[in-house]
Amino acid sequence: MRRIEKRTYLDPIHQDITLNRKVPAERLIMDLIDTEEFQRLRRVQQLGLSHFTFHGAECSRFAHSIGVMHIASQLYHHLIQFEENESLKDKYPLILASALLHDVGHGPFSHVTEKILNYDHEEWSCRIISGNTQINRVLESFTEFPDLANQIVKVLKKEYTPKYISHMVSSQLDCDRFDYLLRDSYTTGTKYGLFALQRIIRSMEIDEENDRIIVVGEKGQIAVEDYLFARYSMYAQIYYHRKNLATRCLLSKLVKRVRHVMENREKPICFVDEPTEKWLKGLPLTEADYLKLDDYQMNYHIKRWTEDSDPILSDLSKRFLHRRLFKAIRINTKDAERIKTIEREAARLIKDMAMDPEYYIGIESTGFRPYDYYRPDDDHPQTNIVVKVEGHNTVELSKISPAVEALVNGNYESYWLVYPEEIADRIEVVKEHIPVV
Repeated sequence: MRRIEKRTYLDPIHQDITLNRKVPAERLIMDLIDTEEFQRLRRVQQLGLSHFTFHGAECSRFAHSIGVMHIASQLYHHLIQFEENESLKDKYPLILASALLHDVGHGPFSHVTEKILNYDHEEWSCRIISGNTQINRVLESFTEFPDLANQIVKVLKKEYTPKYISHMVSSQLDCDRFDYLLRDSYTTGTKYGLFALQRIIRSMEIDEENDRIIVVGEKGQIAVEDYLFARYSMYAQIYYHRKNLATRCLLSKLVKRVRHVMENREKPICFVDEPTEKWLKGLPLTEADYLKLDDYQMNYHIKRWTEDSDPILSDLSKRFLHRRLFKAIRINTKDAERIKTIEREAARLIKDMAMDPEYYIGIESTGFRPYDYYRPDDDHPQTNIVVKVEGHNTVELSKISPAVEALVNGNYESYWLVYPEEIADRIEVVKEHIPVV
């Protein structure tokens, strides 16, 4: 059977993404995309539970990962034409494969369950790349780049030298963020995440002496400022939308009840397969176990749990399945004691409705950031955004941009009371603590 030499992915963000089998690195990417483990990403939502809020947010990690790979290819070709760096030329397969596979370890509903169940998708990406998988076999058979699987793991763990290879995939200014901001903005039907991608790419340059990628010139600086504010806006308006927080809380309560039923009830739960049971209980999973987990499988379990004899589990499952979501209202304080008082008052209302506050009241915080705002004093200062200004001096961006300095120094943490619609008309009891929004 004759193999097609070229393949084109029609992408809503980047238009035609074309791979050519005659180019070894692109042949590798085509083979990786065809593996079972990468195809699984079609069944994992890019935006977790955001489709409950933004009905068009149905994009998968599959599409996002191909987009990240495509941007990495663009950035590589931009850098290579200006750099007299033979080692960079040899890194094309490593850069493309690292960009493509960076999210292969995501579980059901992406970051949402990662927080609820306290696991690390990056750790699972590395295990899948290194384990007994089709991806590993494809990587090991790629003779043009020996030991490729282990080198990719080093890139994803930021242990690879030169460090700027890792920064292309994961840093404060990387191909992952470039794609997800544009893609998430598009699928949610908003314009908050738009920025000048090509202008930023054209402004990027390798600083060999300091092993980093820098931004060159005023035009590049302005484009990066827009990008940072796009990130801020996406967090404020999309990722931390109150309905997203309420849905995340509902799923968290549902998972908590499932675990309670499985661990404390003599009668078995109405349905659970072995990988899901291990995952929910925090038991060790093999790569084969983990790879059976995806959004489809989790949604099927929730659908089955609507029929369980436990009334709380059944009710929470029905709420999730039929989008009878909890509500969320911002708490006008960051004082821990006042927040506890508000939670107690809401719990009293829930008890009056003969409902268990353990499963129907929650406090959500926007302090958790799977992708943080830009912060120069982060634990990884080498990923700070550095600009080359006139006179060939380099300076950290917030030192020359008042707008970015204000963004960096802002405190964006807030707290939300989450509750079912049944007490919406009685929430006045805590109104003095909550602004009308």
